[in-house]
Amino acid sequence: MARLVHDGVLLERAGEELALPLTAIERVTVDGRRAAIELTAPDGTAPHVHCAEDGSAVAVAAFADAVNRLLPRRAPGEPRADGSALVSIRSLAVQERRMTAGGAALIVLLLTAGAVVVVVGVAGGARYSAMLVPAFIGILIGWLTACLPGRSLYRTWWLRKHGIAVIAQFSHDVDGMRAYRYTDTSGESRFHTTTSHDRRIEVMYDPADPSRAVARESLAMRCMTAVLALVGLAALGGTLWYAYTVITDAFTG
Repeated sequence: MARLVHDGVLLERAGEELALPLTAIERVTVDGRRAAIELTAPDGTAPHVHCAEDGSAVAVAAFADAVNRLLPRRAPGEPRADGSALVSIRSLAVQERRMTAGGAALIVLLLTAGAVVVVVGVAGGARYSAMLVPAFIGILIGWLTACLPGRSLYRTWWLRKHGIAVIAQFSHDVDGMRAYRYTDTSGESRFHTTTSHDRRIEVMYDPADPSRAVARESLAMRCMTAVLALVGLAALGGTLWYAYTVITDAFTG
């Protein structure tokens, strides 16, 4: 399965997603319902080819035509770079499991909040239900403000302790960010996007999932992230206490 995005092609295969930038693609040819994505290669070397299939030959032809029209113009004798070195790979199965767990947790929280609002409304009246709405909004904001920086700090700590540190070179700009390329222990090229403006950065990645990586940050930046997480915790604690008093009043007042 292949999808055309603004800066390249995303190709799914066996629990992985390959990102093929347009600069790494030489051409796309069609054979019935199969599209062959040929990567650029230096003279004298065989190019890597990735294949994608679809149930409709018309859709495959349209896909190939769209990609070929977006490819950068190159002179026939212009030297070609090794396109396979520009391809990045991430573990799709790991990402899907994380998204599924996060989505399930969010659904449970929303259902629990709705049930509490209904029960409190029955016990104390609609006024108490209305008072709980801003409390739950505050709880959500406080949780996100505490959880996201906290998770970032934990991931950085874990990868500093168990990960592999490499130097990543600037590769290209993408969506207002800068992509840095590094090579994992298997020889695969990976990309990490960040807001850094350096030509080289230090990246720490998980050897079990090389697409899971962070850039090394300064102590000052880590302290700012920790302060933000503490602010989120304080907001979460305050709104939880407010929700507790509203629920208590609804049942006792």
